[in-house]
Amino acid sequence: MKKNPMISIIIPVYVLTDYFYESLEKCLELNYPNYEILIGVDSGIKIPYKSKKIRVLKTNKSRTGPAEKRDIGIRRAKGEIIAFLDDDSYPHKDWLKKAASVMAKKKVSSVCGPGLTPPADSFSQKITGAILESPLGSGPYSYRFAKRESRFVDDYPAYNMFVKRDVLIRVGGFGTKFYGGEDTAICIKLTNAGEKIFYDPRIVVYHHRRRFPFEYLKQVGNVGMHRGYFVKKYPQTSLRFTYFGPAILTIFIFCLTVFITINVQTEVLFFLLLIFVATYVFVFLVSFIQSPFLISLILPFAILLHHFEYGLQFLRGLFLIDKMER
Repeated sequence: MKKNPMISIIIPVYVLTDYFYESLEKCLELNYPNYEILIGVDSGIKIPYKSKKIRVLKTNKSRTGPAEKRDIGIRRAKGEIIAFLDDDSYPHKDWLKKAASVMAKKKVSSVCGPGLTPPADSFSQKITGAILESPLGSGPYSYRFAKRESRFVDDYPAYNMFVKRDVLIRVGGFGTKFYGGEDTAICIKLTNAGEKIFYDPRIVVYHHRRRFPFEYLKQVGNVGMHRGYFVKKYPQTSLRFTYFGPAILTIFIFCLTVFITINVQTEVLFFLLLIFVATYVFVFLVSFIQSPFLISLILPFAILLHHFEYGLQFLRGLFLIDKMER
């Protein structure tokens, strides 16, 4: 790959927000000599910015999902590499430089990096950030939201992902209308084509969190529902025990509550309850050390709500939904 290859940043936009304008401004400040910004919008949305680096691509439809907008961007892009960014995230100034360097050194067609909590996020957003960054909150996937050791991955969110354009063209782009989980679809296409995706913690974007509890629980419920459905549609990466964990926990707590209510007393029940309490005491102690005081007090309960909502919606997607596109 040549030095400083052309990179096309694709940002799908549903409605214009302050976060989007922040993202656009940060993209225009990137420390890289050769890139363009493609903004995918539906009919009726006008982008006021004027820059040679910016192109606005209209879907000519009233409403489309991010995957459809990204596919239009892939077809119209001039870059050798496509960079995917959400409209509520913004890149570190060395984002493109680091990604191009890692892609060249590792000789892979796709690289990705963490979406960190922005320093300016509110207290309720930072609670969400703490949930996602916690190994108990995100399980083995906390590297998606915090800097962890580099590794190869086979399923990654598209808020911070780079893929060579010719590879995307060859696999047919996203090719889906999923709104939530479209990332899984493209990653499976890439891995099925023999391509590798490499995660490097130096490829950084800052991803604004949803406010806890209501905004975030709605979001994580949508993620859980799609993941439950994907167990049936994309078992290659979704049929993993870790994704079943919150659903198992939800069923366990429900059964435990019923047993206690009807006054069933067994040594096994007491032992399970002891394990559950000990786990959350451990989470409290770890969060107390790693998080600000108030967040550390809230985090164990926030993680529990996170698992309940994800688990319930996962079960819904697994057993009650036969077809899903949005």
